[in-house]
Amino acid sequence: MNKHLKVLLALGLLLAISADVMAKVRLPQIFGSNMVLQRDKPIALWGWADVGEKVTAKFKGSNYTTKANAQGKWQIEMKAAPAGGPYMLTINELSLESILLGDVFLCSGQSNMAFMLMKADGGEKDIANADNQNIRIFNVNRDIEFQPLEDLTKKTPWQVAAPASVGKFSAVAYYMGRKLQKELNVPIGLVSSAYGGTVIEGFISTPSLDTIQRLKPVLNQIGDKNQKQYIAAKVVELEKIHGKLNQYTKTEVLWDTIKPVIPAYSKQWAIMKLPTLWEQAGLPNVDGVIWFYKELSLSSADIQKDAFLSLGRIADQSVVFFNDVKLGSSPDSRDLIREFTISKDLLKVGTNKIVVRVANKGRNGGIWGPQSKMFFKAGNNKIAIDGNWAYKIQEINIAVHPNDVSSSIYNAMINPLKSLQYKAVIWYQGESNANWADEYEGLMKSLIKDWRKNFNQPQLPFVIVQLPNYKKVQNLPEVNSTWALLREGQEKASHLPNAGLVNIIDLGLANDIHPTDKFPVGERVAAKVQQLVYGQNVAADGPIFKAMKIENGKAIISFNNAEGLAVNKNAQRSNFIIAAKDKKFVWAQAKIVGNTVEVWSEDVKEPVAVRYAWADNPGDNYLTNSNGLPMRPFRTDNWKIDLEIIPR
Repeated sequence: MNKHLKVLLALGLLLAISADVMAKVRLPQIFGSNMVLQRDKPIALWGWADVGEKVTAKFKGSNYTTKANAQGKWQIEMKAAPAGGPYMLTINELSLESILLGDVFLCSGQSNMAFMLMKADGGEKDIANADNQNIRIFNVNRDIEFQPLEDLTKKTPWQVAAPASVGKFSAVAYYMGRKLQKELNVPIGLVSSAYGGTVIEGFISTPSLDTIQRLKPVLNQIGDKNQKQYIAAKVVELEKIHGKLNQYTKTEVLWDTIKPVIPAYSKQWAIMKLPTLWEQAGLPNVDGVIWFYKELSLSSADIQKDAFLSLGRIADQSVVFFNDVKLGSSPDSRDLIREFTISKDLLKVGTNKIVVRVANKGRNGGIWGPQSKMFFKAGNNKIAIDGNWAYKIQEINIAVHPNDVSSSIYNAMINPLKSLQYKAVIWYQGESNANWADEYEGLMKSLIKDWRKNFNQPQLPFVIVQLPNYKKVQNLPEVNSTWALLREGQEKASHLPNAGLVNIIDLGLANDIHPTDKFPVGERVAAKVQQLVYGQNVAADGPIFKAMKIENGKAIISFNNAEGLAVNKNAQRSNFIIAAKDKKFVWAQAKIVGNTVEVWSEDVKEPVAVRYAWADNPGDNYLTNSNGLPMRPFRTDNWKIDLEIIPR
């Protein structure tokens, strides 16, 4: 055969093979074998192919055909079908096996939604017993992006609920799904798209946040850049100021609290005014290790007794030295006030040195206050230590946390899922927004409206899990509790049509923001779904405040769902507080009278306001109804809550 002819034939064969490869359709990552498609609703299929490529889908004996448009995108709508399966779905040469028709739930939020079954109380046993072909799970990998993505960037499969698959899946979502599958006897699909330690702003699309001015400076900096482009620009910007940056911070270096080597101070160190987050002091998107240095002068009178040092809050971890002697290290806690007693043996007349090693693994870092908590006290001499501190970068990494950029989680983890049909959304989030709780009602409502619009499901049900009890129980009324205010925001947002609230005020832990008993949480969520979504007559709520009237110096409170009101005899107090028009709340006594509760205090003769369980952690639940469900926290007033100004 002619040599040139052979070359032409080989080239033609290569082109034919290439064309065949290029012609293959591509589905989004959310589609795969073992998935559940929403029953009783038209089924949307979408994906990508060569421009003009014919795309044919076959499902349950019906064929559907379309062509890829000028952008190489295609979409098919298949007819609604009842629960059933397993079925085969083919799109051109692609075959998806074991497809079920049932109810699909999108489960989202932060770490308590992401909390894995393998870490939950009783999880080991429930994992071993997980064997249900009619429960399918899909876990969206954590990701962020600055522009909306059409597809997930990280591949993950749909899986049948089994011991090998459920351990690392959301415990709350799994327990809810297991309960619903048992009660409804239909296939259940669970999509978990959660990201720990994040604020709600990350889950809302940019257009729906357009009226919030504080978010615009960062968005304006980003412009049309993606995450990779933005970080590259930040590296160039910072290296112009600080020289070559080590961007490979190792975990063992970051968290070295045992033998960190104090760098020698020089006047060449940069200056930062504290308290502040270092992102607000010219170090945006910086994680890693930074050393801070300050001198203070003491007199002979100042060194006669042990001294006291308070540095305020530090994000995230710190090691503190005084005159080169280690005072101690703190855990990874950005809310802990760092306080130390300093032996008088370490004090000296003249110059004394405070050195603080700060390690920040993500989000904002630094010594961030409040200003009133930054002081050194020696005897009667209290010295403010806020203001200018010298600092030196040890090693850092330029990175972007989802809390740095609003909408970044939505863009990467929600937008690619929006064309799938869902039975309902389950939302468990709020812990990271507690410092700015006064904003939460509006943000939660924005998220619900945003997803309903973008998902093209205007009546999509939302079930909100209210924050549980957390932190140390206080002896005095917590009039300005941030967690109580955030719970109120969640409760008010649940008044939107087709939304519901799950009260878990009795299921938290004082010393752990991640309570491990997730089974009752999942069961209560399932009950609320049965009530709200399916219209079933099930017990999903404890007593809910209805009205208050004042009679003879007592507040008479009436409730919905109040049948069988009962008092927890082990509770230390009633958890009611009461105030007159002077707004000074005191602990109150309470007495059940039928389906009402009388609340009073001998110290408040003319009450005008009552609150119940209004605290970060109100302690033991005091009142339940005949179903054993706790009373929902509430307040009858709308007085302004004074919040500490916390930098973001």
